[in-house]
Amino acid sequence: MKLTIFFFVFFVFLTTSIKANDLKIIELHQDKILDQIVLNDASNDSENDDKDDIVLNNENLEIESNNTLEESEEDLLNTDDVISVSEEAVTFLQPDTIFNVNEQIITNHFKSIKSIKSQSLHREFIKILSSIKLDEENNNAENITYSIISKLYEIGELEKAYNLTKKISLENITDQDKLNYFYFIELNYLYSTRKLPEACDLKSILINKGTILPEFLLEKTDIFCLILENKYSEASLLNSLLLESEKEIDENFQKLFKFMSLNNKDKQLFDSLSEVKSKELIFLYSAMLRINELPLDKDFIEVDPLNLSIPVVLSGSTPMNIRIKAANNAYFNNLLSIDSLSALYQSVDFNSKQFNNSEETINSLNNDKEMIMAFYYQLINIQIFPDERLKVILDYWNFAKDSGLEEIAYNITNKIIETINPTSENNQFGLEIAFAYISNKNYIEAIKWINLFENSNVKNEKIEYAKFLIDLNETNQLDTIIKYISKNYENLNTINDQKTLESLEVLVNFLDISQISSDSSLYMNISDDRLMPSYFIIRDINSNMVDQNNISLFILSLISINNKKWIELHPEHLKLILEAFKLYENGLLIKPIILEILDEFEIF
Repeated sequence: MKLTIFFFVFFVFLTTSIKANDLKIIELHQDKILDQIVLNDASNDSENDDKDDIVLNNENLEIESNNTLEESEEDLLNTDDVISVSEEAVTFLQPDTIFNVNEQIITNHFKSIKSIKSQSLHREFIKILSSIKLDEENNNAENITYSIISKLYEIGELEKAYNLTKKISLENITDQDKLNYFYFIELNYLYSTRKLPEACDLKSILINKGTILPEFLLEKTDIFCLILENKYSEASLLNSLLLESEKEIDENFQKLFKFMSLNNKDKQLFDSLSEVKSKELIFLYSAMLRINELPLDKDFIEVDPLNLSIPVVLSGSTPMNIRIKAANNAYFNNLLSIDSLSALYQSVDFNSKQFNNSEETINSLNNDKEMIMAFYYQLINIQIFPDERLKVILDYWNFAKDSGLEEIAYNITNKIIETINPTSENNQFGLEIAFAYISNKNYIEAIKWINLFENSNVKNEKIEYAKFLIDLNETNQLDTIIKYISKNYENLNTINDQKTLESLEVLVNFLDISQISSDSSLYMNISDDRLMPSYFIIRDINSNMVDQNNISLFILSLISINNKKWIELHPEHLKLILEAFKLYENGLLIKPIILEILDEFEIF
């Protein structure tokens, strides 16, 4: 047995004696093959898209074969944000109200919404689009429905786009291009969920209908399905016709076709795919790669992180650092539980020599943050003594902060830090441990560590922020935010960035914190390079504020801030948006928006 296993088993017995039944540790390098995924079915309630987490049990997370087409896994959602910035951000609007929005806004300006930087607004947008009640008697229904489904697909919500297509009476669709697009969504969804028999059945139906899909997707699906049925001669004939039809040869498909048609199982001979940039074919490529146990690369995550992170995680032949990157991404998108992520981290094969020379090992990983995250996590688990364990945990958290993975580090060590008792010997670390507990919404333990930290001689301005986050959990009112800003406003005098100060003043004025005043003559810049929306958008936002048209107000506001962080908005624009969302659904989103603004400013 490896030395690491010995240390790990010893550690399990040690921590069990400290806190029985509370600490769940997954063995390092399990001998079982990780070929089983425990999946929970999504709710059948059409108004409830909450989903259970995927739990990964062992090392090679999925193997498909030509003879076995497994049932699909569902990409399941569950997790909330770390700081609870928008627990109340999901609104329960009348599902058909989007049809009251001017059709021109939907059909012409939806395309302007490319990137929503605000998490709370992004969730609200998805909720609105995916919960609409289709009104096929509305003259504009076909155009609006198409615009909504295509927008959902564009922003990565393939499953929700598919669910809406299943509510449509396709025989009533008059526009052939739109009908073809709906079939395109359905076929890609079947690929993404590994329902290959259903995909092949749909292919046959669509060929009989004369359907045309982009990038010869239907023809390539036909060839793929023939190979799955071991009909190589027919597949070769159709592929020859495909080569004659394509203006530009799809080299990626040809590589996969050649590999499958030769029944070549020597993965070393497979020439990896060239750059994969098109979403039209990426689900087909993914299915062909996975069924042949071939690696998926990082391009799959980058093209469609929401739908393809899990397939990358499940690909045992994919390099581990890419799988971990996909798993981290899936966790942030609420597709993967922290226990599943922990299992993957534990499955990386480090040896005793690497653990005995941890600094050298970390340096040798050449800033590969995914592998270093896994190494640190395993290193924590083999520490025998609490002091040594805490030291590694603190190093882990510091590395994770610098890598943008702080939330993962806090959550994945949650059960471990529960074994650390607050004492006078570790009180200087109390604030950092408190933030970890706050991240995991364990406010009672966080308060214990804050109190311990205050008894030490260490000074840290962030202690007020920690208390603020805890207080914020106890109330939905803005009073907590107002009191916190009021109390700490004097500490902001050292800020030299005029843009931050201007945006902060907008926020202070919006919250009507009258006891705070600033010297307006201290501006450093006369001009401002932050752009304002067009006059017409501003006019229509103001008009919908007066008329209290919720959905129109939301969509126009979203269009106006496309691809911008809060800190990037012109102060007058920020003021307008705050006023708009103060009215939207009785201010439902104001609290999470303000917390996002404060977080972006990095002033607390």
